Amino acid sequence: MKKYIILAVFPILLSCKKEKTTTTTATEIIAQKKDSVTVAEPNYKLDESTVFGVYQLTNKDIAICIPVQFGDSDNLLSKKYENFLVKDSIPWMYGRDMKDYKYYDIISVGPLYYNKRFENAFKKEMKNSYFVYGTKSFQQSTIKKVVFQSTECGNDYIAYILNVDKNIVGNPLIASEKEIPLKYGSNYSETNKSIKKSAAKESTENNYGFGNYNPIVYGNYKNLYFTYYDDFKWYDKKSGSNCQFPERAIFELDSKGIVKLLWSSEMDLLGLPCL
Repeated sequence: MKKYIILAVFPILLSCKKEKTTTTTATEIIAQKKDSVTVAEPNYKLDESTVFGVYQLTNKDIAICIPVQFGDSDNLLSKKYENFLVKDSIPWMYGRDMKDYKYYDIISVGPLYYNKRFENAFKKEMKNSYFVYGTKSFQQSTIKKVVFQSTECGNDYIAYILNVDKNIVGNPLIASEKEIPLKYGSNYSETNKSIKKSAAKESTENNYGFGNYNPIVYGNYKNLYFTYYDDFKWYDKKSGSNCQFPERAIFELDSKGIVKLLWSSEMDLLGLPCL
């Protein structure tokens, strides 16, 4: 009797095993199909008006820095800045007491000022948040304060201080209103050479600084290459930095290897108008 029971159960077990094997195989096929699907690269078109240079100004402050172009009537932000200086009778320009103007920082490379009226007037000229890219990665950040540098030389700039985490992004480089599908890479040696050869003659650092201009490619999107020239030390006066004109730039390389500068941001630490 036991013999017949075993024979009767065996086909059932065989059937279950067969069914289980078939199901696993189907799952594997589905997984293979998913793996074989190529994810389309996101589309991105550079809009120069939505990208800004980001710099470390003090040991604790990282900011979008927008240099003022005095006398440029087409630059609306610079024109607004000039009008503000006159209308508000900036104390150090008119020999008045500081009153409600405060020094935000005097230890770093240049004096930074804070004034509530200035902050209210210029904060609304920018978006509330930006995608901030550094040497390692990027994160979305917001503007937490607005200060500015004003000097006798006229190398003024507006600084939008960000709540960016340097541990995440690395050394700060650019901010963008739109997310950039930037591919961080390390094998850009030939591209570096091409860009340096093309841009060196026009470099302010080579023409007026210490002549150490060497743009470093840190990422790309298709044939757009993102570069920086910076030693990331100049905000500390005691660092012995040899960087006078830190720069961020975006270059385009065509199929023939021709380099074209599409966008750049540069800080004047020397004070060219005084030379």
